[in-house]
Amino acid sequence: MATFKAEVYAHQKKADGTWNIKIRVIHNQRKKYISTSWYVGKEDLTRNLKLKNQTYIDYTDELIKSYRKICDRKGEALKGMSVEDVVKLLKDGEQSPVENFDLDIVAFGREHVAKLKAAGHNGNARSYEVAINNLVKFVGRERVSVKEITSRFVRDWVTWIDAQPAPKNKKKGTRAKSLYPSQLRAIHNLAKKEYNDEDTGVIKIPLSPFRDLPKVEPARKRALTAEQLLSIRDLKDTLIYQNGQNRYNLAKDVFVMSFLLIGMNEADLYECSDCKGGRITYQRVKTRNRRSDKAEISVKIEPELEPYMEKYKDPTGERVFKFYKMYSNVGTFTNALNKGLKVIGKSLGIDDLEFYSARHTWATIAANDAEVDKYTVHTALNHVDEKMKVTDTYIKKSWKPIDKANRKVLDYLKTCKPCTRTCALRSE
Repeated sequence: MATFKAEVYAHQKKADGTWNIKIRVIHNQRKKYISTSWYVGKEDLTRNLKLKNQTYIDYTDELIKSYRKICDRKGEALKGMSVEDVVKLLKDGEQSPVENFDLDIVAFGREHVAKLKAAGHNGNARSYEVAINNLVKFVGRERVSVKEITSRFVRDWVTWIDAQPAPKNKKKGTRAKSLYPSQLRAIHNLAKKEYNDEDTGVIKIPLSPFRDLPKVEPARKRALTAEQLLSIRDLKDTLIYQNGQNRYNLAKDVFVMSFLLIGMNEADLYECSDCKGGRITYQRVKTRNRRSDKAEISVKIEPELEPYMEKYKDPTGERVFKFYKMYSNVGTFTNALNKGLKVIGKSLGIDDLEFYSARHTWATIAANDAEVDKYTVHTALNHVDEKMKVTDTYIKKSWKPIDKANRKVLDYLKTCKPCTRTCALRSE
C-alpha cells in the first residue's frame, strides 16, 4: 500500500524565500516526490519545517485523499507497481478527466472581465476586476487553483477582508467581505457551468464552497429628497471650465435628464439613438445581453425634458444626444459627470452625490410621494420580476402605465420647493 505525506525540504528554498510543498510517496519500501502548486513562507512552518498553516494542511490533506482514491481503484494491481509507476499514475497515467482537471480561477475570472469590457459592460467588469484583485492580494500570488476554493478558504478570505484597514480619507465599509466573495461565487458558477457536464456525470468542479457566504449587504440608500433634486435643477450655470468642458454644468443637466427619463443611466444616455414619436426608446446596456426582451424600454418626452433635449441634441441625428461627440467613450463621460457631481454635492451639502442617485430618487418619490404602485415602479426601472416572468409572456407590453407614473412624479415636484441652502457657485 502506498503512503503519502506533505513535506518541505530546507535545501530546496527558493530565491524569494519560499518552499514548494511536495507530497512524499512511499511504495514497496521506495520513495518519490510529487511537487504541488503551493509555496509557503517561513511564517507557515514550524522551526523544524513542518507545516503549521492550517490552510495548507487542509489543501494537502484533500490532495492526499484524492491520491488514495486513485490507488484504491487499482486494487491488487497496485502491489505489482513500482513507486515510479504509482507517481505516474497519480500525475497523468490512469486518472479520469476529473482528476486530471485543474483551472486557474484568476485567469478564468480575468477572461470573463475582458468579455464584459468587450461587450460594453464596464461597470460590471470593474466590480469583478476589483474582487479578483482582492483575491490575488489575499493569497499573495496571481494563480489560484479552483481546487483551492474551499469553504475554509472562503471563510479565511472573508476574515482577512474584514481585518483590512480603510483607505486613507475614507470610512471603512462592510460590504466588501460579502461582495467580493459573491463576485467570485459568480465566476466559480460560470466555471462549473462551462466545465461540468451533469448529463454525463462528469463533474470537474464538484465543490460548492459559497453556501455559508455572508449575505451581500444592501448598498446604502442613495435617494435624494424632492427638495434636494430641485436644488440641483435650479443651480445656475457657472463659467468655470475644466479641460474644455464644464463638468459642473454638464453634471447638473445630465443628472436632471436622467431623473426626467426615469433613471436612465449614463451609458444609455451616451449611446441611445432611437427618438421618434415623442419617445426615447433604448435597450438598457447593463442588462440587454442577459434578457430575452433585450431590456428594451421606451420613455415619453415630457415638456420638462424638452429644453435639455434641445441643448444636447446630436446635430447629425446619428444619436439622440451629442455626448459621444463631447467625450470619446462612455468611461470618460461618466468620469466627467462624477467629478461635476462631486462639486455640486459639496456646494449643496449632499454627501457622496452619485449619478445613480437620480434613479434611486425617481423610484423613491414615485413609491413614497406620487402614489405609484411598486409593480409599476419596478417595471419603469426596467427590472424583471422572476415570480411574474411566465405571466409577462402572456401580456403585451404597454408603456402607458410608465408614462402615467412619470407624469405623476413630475407633477408632484411642482408642489415642492428647492432647499434654501445657499450654493457657493450660484452667483458665479
